[in-house]
Amino acid sequence: MQRFLQSIAVAALAAAALSAAGCNYLIPGMWVVQGAPKKPAAYTLPKDRKLVVFVDDRKNVVSRLQLRAMLADDVGTVIKKEGLVEDVVSGRELISYVRRNETSSKRVSIEELGNAVGAELVLYIEMETFALSVDGASPKPGASAYVKVVDCKAKERLFPPVGADPKGFAVSAELIDVNFDAYKTSATRRALEDQLEKKLADMISKTFYDHEEKAFGQGVSTPR
Repeated sequence: MQRFLQSIAVAALAAAALSAAGCNYLIPGMWVVQGAPKKPAAYTLPKDRKLVVFVDDRKNVVSRLQLRAMLADDVGTVIKKEGLVEDVVSGRELISYVRRNETSSKRVSIEELGNAVGAELVLYIEMETFALSVDGASPKPGASAYVKVVDCKAKERLFPPVGADPKGFAVSAELIDVNFDAYKTSATRRALEDQLEKKLADMISKTFYDHEEKAFGQGVSTPR
């Protein structure tokens, strides 16, 4: 109780001091006392059900197959680390599974992907864009994807809900303050692609847990 009263007193003093200095400083000052506001998860994954992450790239916007595997692994790792799902299996092997079983006239369903690795849920990521320059001229790497969560047994989409965009939940990411030097060699461009993959994985993962929308004083992209 005493600690609670002390926190209230500190907050009141901080608000009074910042108000005297100007109201524009009031909200950042309260963040110091209470912490930055958090953006709620767009969807809460069923924790006790086995999940696999699969990255689909039918438009071939990702230059390297390895990046797709890395994206699936990174998203799955965060989901496991945050304790969102107890059992997460790698979706790497599903890339070759699709190649073996899909033809021009037969598309492997999302439910089949889950059943192939014994998963009850599939976190399906469909790549939309992945480029080192969103406009072809400026040093501004960006990527976007659509995300779905599908129940393999019930053969239904859990997220986004019925009535939402059939493509899925749109997520985007971008790298800021990129120097033109990062484009000079194939090695530096590959490193830039790796950074963009990590950022997209971070943004996709944050769809499923409460998080700070952006760091104070920094501009970052967030899921739409």
